Amino acid sequence: MKVNIEEIYTSVACNRIPEIVDWNNGGIVCFGATNAVVIYDTEEKGKNPLKVFSHHKSKVNSVKWICKQNGGCTEFVSCSADKTAAIWSLVDGVWKVTSSLIGHTDGVTCIHSIYTNGEDLVVYTGSIDSTVKVWERTNGVVSLKQTINLNSGLCLTLHAHKLPAVNQPVLFCALDDHKIHLFAGEEYHRVHVLVGHEDWVRGLDVLDVDESSVLLASASQDTYIRLWRIFLHTEVETTTEIRVEQKLFNAYEKDWSVKLEAVLAGHEGWVYGVQWHPMKYDPNTKRNVPVYRLLSSSLDKTLIIWEPESSELGEGAWVERVRVGEVGGNGLGFYGSCFGPNGKSFLGHGYNGSFHIWKLNEESGEWEPCAVCGGHFGAVEDARWEPRHGRYLLSVSADQTTRLHAPWTRPDGSVRWHETARPQVHGYDMAALAPLSATAFASAAEEKVIRVFQAPHNFLQNFHNIVGEKLVEEEIGGPEGASVPSLGLSNKAVFNGELGDTGNKEDNDGYFVPVQLNAPPSEEVLMQNTLWPEQRKLYGHGHEVYALAAAPATPGAPTATLLASAARANTQEHAAVIIWETTNWQQIQKLVSHTLTVTQLAFSPDSKQLLSVSRDRKWTLYQREQGTDTFVMSACTDKSNGVHTRIIWCCAWAMDGEVFATGSRDGKVCVWHKTDQLSATSLRYHSLCGKPLELVNTSVTAIDFAPFTVDDKRILATGFESGVIRIYSFCIDGWCLLKELDNSAAHHLTVKRLMFNPKIKESESNKRALLASCGSDNFVRIHNVIVSV
Repeated sequence: MKVNIEEIYTSVACNRIPEIVDWNNGGIVCFGATNAVVIYDTEEKGKNPLKVFSHHKSKVNSVKWICKQNGGCTEFVSCSADKTAAIWSLVDGVWKVTSSLIGHTDGVTCIHSIYTNGEDLVVYTGSIDSTVKVWERTNGVVSLKQTINLNSGLCLTLHAHKLPAVNQPVLFCALDDHKIHLFAGEEYHRVHVLVGHEDWVRGLDVLDVDESSVLLASASQDTYIRLWRIFLHTEVETTTEIRVEQKLFNAYEKDWSVKLEAVLAGHEGWVYGVQWHPMKYDPNTKRNVPVYRLLSSSLDKTLIIWEPESSELGEGAWVERVRVGEVGGNGLGFYGSCFGPNGKSFLGHGYNGSFHIWKLNEESGEWEPCAVCGGHFGAVEDARWEPRHGRYLLSVSADQTTRLHAPWTRPDGSVRWHETARPQVHGYDMAALAPLSATAFASAAEEKVIRVFQAPHNFLQNFHNIVGEKLVEEEIGGPEGASVPSLGLSNKAVFNGELGDTGNKEDNDGYFVPVQLNAPPSEEVLMQNTLWPEQRKLYGHGHEVYALAAAPATPGAPTATLLASAARANTQEHAAVIIWETTNWQQIQKLVSHTLTVTQLAFSPDSKQLLSVSRDRKWTLYQREQGTDTFVMSACTDKSNGVHTRIIWCCAWAMDGEVFATGSRDGKVCVWHKTDQLSATSLRYHSLCGKPLELVNTSVTAIDFAPFTVDDKRILATGFESGVIRIYSFCIDGWCLLKELDNSAAHHLTVKRLMFNPKIKESESNKRALLASCGSDNFVRIHNVIVSV
């Protein structure tokens, strides 16, 4: 038996810090996502444009391309809170860490690098340990050249650039004293300090103007951008003309002048990023002329492109040419921005980790938002396929959102997965999810309420347009969409006659406007116009709801008839599982067995049995009484027969309902089945099937059975606290490891949920199914698991 695994989809947001994203001339974006570095090819036509690389052991703080003079980029650098930095190189088509920079005693917060000669490199790293370290790579060997001690100062951002005329590096460091410190020389020493900003400087970039001068742009939390011209000093005859004051400093045996060229005031919030782009193409005149542009990003929710009124730098004032920004009320502005290839596109990354890309429509001259990759910016707690057909995937996260991922059939016929709706934007961290039908789901957050949502008409239309498949054959009248009232937590249904005056959206901040989509929605549309109306609130638990499960829908009843829920608990009363009837949403039963929080619930495929596992190290099986919706306990484990000695985190049923599996913190996976023999223990008619899988020094946190068997062997996917996913085959004779997905291919923090798509594709030579996974690293991933028979 052979297993092949194809990566289909990766969804994640970037970290919520400045300088975490960079875009090179080849159209490739690199960014940090939790502890991983992600390469995003915006030009690629393949199934999955994201490649994930797990190297750092803690949060990535900055990622930067190292670009050659011809614009080529085959290397980048990253730094992390794990006190290290890394140089990444493209080796035989694969990105690899070619050098680890280890030496700081605290987290590394900022990084920059420049080529000095050919492949020789200088890397600058700034850390919370109040030092900036200078690393040199010569002939492929990296060494620490110098440590610049900032005493008790903190470097917020740094940028290195070669001074014209002397072709030697100068290092700009923005410290927490609101000043920009310049370091230069064979042994780096402070040569000058730029004073003017009244708050922390968070962004720096340098532009070569001519053979003797450069322009430094600095962005600050004082809401201003300052442009500083640094040029070779020449003696000028004194005249009575009024001149801008010039400061002098000496570097590399030459005198340099600094003068403040301009102060750009257009943002109303902290300015976090600036980037130059010496464009060769002017979209206004549609001619190739040198046009210098500056892109800035701010927490005021806007990005601005600035240009000088005259094409000659230094002549005339700087003006806003383009201003774009978020729509809706739940974003908190931009943390950074960068130009794309040729300056015909630009990207902003938001407070909620989202990407926003605007591309220039050359016919209209307008900048238009487009669909980009994205995802959760908090731990993803649960992910579930649409019942029965698996046409989309729902995920819920500690970032307080529920997101819907679906395959987009592109105009060229290729298929790529995207986030296509954001049904719920909540005020509490999300915890669990239970799809009830193709168009309804229940979700639970860190509150005592369960909320039920129904797909609106506008979503059903757009899903059909994007995916090319109808979710329901006949639509019955219902809400067009949903909106969240100011200071509200509930999604309010919006009907056709209530759409309001779309021309006066300021009065209805966050109000729903129907949109017709043929491609995945941009972040702006997702935030505002893809909510599902809330149909019902369920009250019954005394603590935060932690686990949900819906009884599988049958062909005769496309909606689940029962919903089970459990809450955080440390007493038997609070650990009771509540059964709800979905036709009238009445609470019909409380199942009392566990004494601590139930960690997962699972109905059998025929919905006649309900399995619960708990922090109290036991599982309980409930049997549905014939002809009713009530359950009685049919088996459970206790201290004498439980096998598991630590928390049981997860459980799953096989597709035929003959066996179920449990996985626990002690590294054991047990498969249980029903026998003909009644035992005198609490297991009654159930017993362990074969031997448990026992793994040392690990915790099993997620498990699921593949929807097929191969040679009478069951296929199980298991997820671990380490983030690794393994595929095993199981039979009475024992366990066999078929495939392992490492931290780059799977997750680098705890796997929270694994779930096979119910749709199987079979041929004579293989069986295949999609496996969805989610984890504490903010990732949602889909893999195609192919088992050769």
